[in-house]
Amino acid sequence: MVLGIRAGLVLAAAALGTVATAQGWQDTITASDAERLKQRDTAFAAALAEVRASEYAGELAKDGLLYDPKKRLETPLPPEGRYRCATHKLGGKYLAFIAYPDFVCAVYGSGATRQFVKLTGSQRPVGFIHADSKRGGVFLGSLMLGDDETLVPYGQDKERDMAGTVERIGEDRWRIVFPNPYYESTLDIIDLRPLK
Repeated sequence: MVLGIRAGLVLAAAALGTVATAQGWQDTITASDAERLKQRDTAFAAALAEVRASEYAGELAKDGLLYDPKKRLETPLPPEGRYRCATHKLGGKYLAFIAYPDFVCAVYGSGATRQFVKLTGSQRPVGFIHADSKRGGVFLGSLMLGDDETLVPYGQDKERDMAGTVERIGEDRWRIVFPNPYYESTLDIIDLRPLK
C-alpha cells in the first residue's frame, strides 16, 4: 500500500513541479508565500516566545538544535533517500506546542531541484525543494489531507499551498521551516533524519 501511495505521490509531485522546475521557484511562488518566506525569522521568534510563555516551555530544551533559529549549515539540501520525519507545530490559536511522532518521508533526485514527499500521515506535504543559497533551500508544494488521492497543484488553493525554508542543522539532519502556515500554528517545522 505504501508503495502505491508513494508512486502516486511522486507522479503528483512531478505534475506539480513541471512549471516550477522549468522556470525556477522565484517565477512560481505566489505573492502570499513570498511574503511568508520573508517572515521566517519573525515567525520563528514569535513561535518560540509563545511556547516559552506556555506550559510547554520545557519542550524546547529537549531539542535545542531543532529549535535554534540561527542553526543553518552549508549543503542545505537533503540527499535522495527515505527519512523519518516529525512535524512540530509551535504557537498558534489552539496549542502552543505539539510534536507529532515520526512518519515516513522521501526525497527524490540529486540536483538543484528535488522532490519531497511525506508518504504517511494525515497531513502530507508534496512538492519540490529548490537550491537557493549555500545556507538554505526553498520548499514549494501543496498539502494533501486525510484520504486525498489527488494533489491540488501549487498555486491553485491558498489553503493547500506550502512554502518553507530548507536547512541542514546537523551532519545527517535537516528541517523544513514553514512560517505562518495556513492551518493552526505560527510556525511548523518538519524534522528530517535518514531512515536506516
